[in-house]
Amino acid sequence: MKRPFLRASVGASVLSVLLVVGMVSPALAVEGQREVLTIELFGSDNARFEVDGRRYAGPMLFTARSNGISFTEFATIEQYLQGISEMPFSWQPQALAAQAVAARTYLARRLPGGRKGDAERCEFDICATNRCQVYRGVQLVEGKYGDRWKAAVESTAGEVLLYNGIPIEAVYTANVGSRSRANQDVWASSAIPYLQPVDSPDIGIAPFSEWTVEVSGDQFVAILRADGYDVGGTLISIVVDDPPEGQGRTSITVTTSGGTDSLLAPNLKGAFNRRGEHLYPGILPARLHDGGLLPEPLLSYTFEISRVLVKPTAIDNLLPASDRQGRDIVRIDGEGWGHGVGMSQWGAQIMAKDGSSYADILSHYYTGTEPQLAPELVPENVVVGLSWGRSEIPVSMEGTTRVVVNDLLLGFIGAGDWLIVTTPFGIDVVPLDSAGFVSLIAQRRWPR
Repeated sequence: MKRPFLRASVGASVLSVLLVVGMVSPALAVEGQREVLTIELFGSDNARFEVDGRRYAGPMLFTARSNGISFTEFATIEQYLQGISEMPFSWQPQALAAQAVAARTYLARRLPGGRKGDAERCEFDICATNRCQVYRGVQLVEGKYGDRWKAAVESTAGEVLLYNGIPIEAVYTANVGSRSRANQDVWASSAIPYLQPVDSPDIGIAPFSEWTVEVSGDQFVAILRADGYDVGGTLISIVVDDPPEGQGRTSITVTTSGGTDSLLAPNLKGAFNRRGEHLYPGILPARLHDGGLLPEPLLSYTFEISRVLVKPTAIDNLLPASDRQGRDIVRIDGEGWGHGVGMSQWGAQIMAKDGSSYADILSHYYTGTEPQLAPELVPENVVVGLSWGRSEIPVSMEGTTRVVVNDLLLGFIGAGDWLIVTTPFGIDVVPLDSAGFVSLIAQRRWPR
């Protein structure tokens, strides 16, 4: 049962609100360790929490860690899915439904594997970035077209994609160009039957379905060298070993006057995206014909590399030798945006416009599967990791919020701007303008 929420004046401090509502219990005065390890915020039904420009419904949990504060949200599965920001909500209903099933399946597959890395250290199930699935809380679903995405989540409730009775690896990508990729051609893994190449209608319709990047030979070498590869000096040759489709990953051997090194296509994308714009901000990302820029230096793992030797011009012959270097051009012609495996989101939109159902879309990109109702395989709740390793986190609150410290009710705070901060005794919540404020939390002994 939910506790009743008492209204407090906007901007009231923790101390004044607690004194007014009488929530300070004599039991809190017992001795204990002077540590505040967790602060939980439970909003009233319509309350919202805004952090880093994003709005959440909560409950929110702030935890003291050795490297700062971790910030998580406890959400029901439907609340989490409605917060996914992986596809424009204005898109076709059947494309949105396909995305909803893929996102739910991704979660059903991931969570039984347990928490690892940051998730284990900070006690969350899934992160909120593109390392997992992009999550934005309630701000998008409560905005324009949000009702369309909410309808897609609700209309497919409990539906997942199964292979041999197990939720599949429902990976997806922005667009794949003319054809999706085999998982074994992109990642170091065995072939997965439902993640094999299929044709996709992206070319000529999806943004960045075809693209070209050009750098000089010297720039190409400098980018790789900055990323730690054993190359340097003048570029001599680029040899590409590109196995037939489904036969493994593409490797690139680069020979220079200062050394030779080999790397895989995904590693080349990583090197360009980590180093390219920093080294050559006027060249990378590449400029498009309409004057815009590519969203990042290299967009996908699907590309061909060619080296073109440019003949010196009359002007080149008048320049010092040092200025004539780099007259060879490395041209990278690519398709798609993202890793290219699984469902193309733009492909799903195009198929939906052409009349395909969400089941048709999913069965096309995840060959041999179809949506199935299996609510028992979908978790009821999920803990979302929003950020960690911070010394302070500003929170704007709307409505009345119940504050629980170390699992004990402390009281209520009103709407306004607050700050979760690290302190010598753990963490605290104070008004954003906290000059002269003496924390009630700091005056108590925690935990109980």
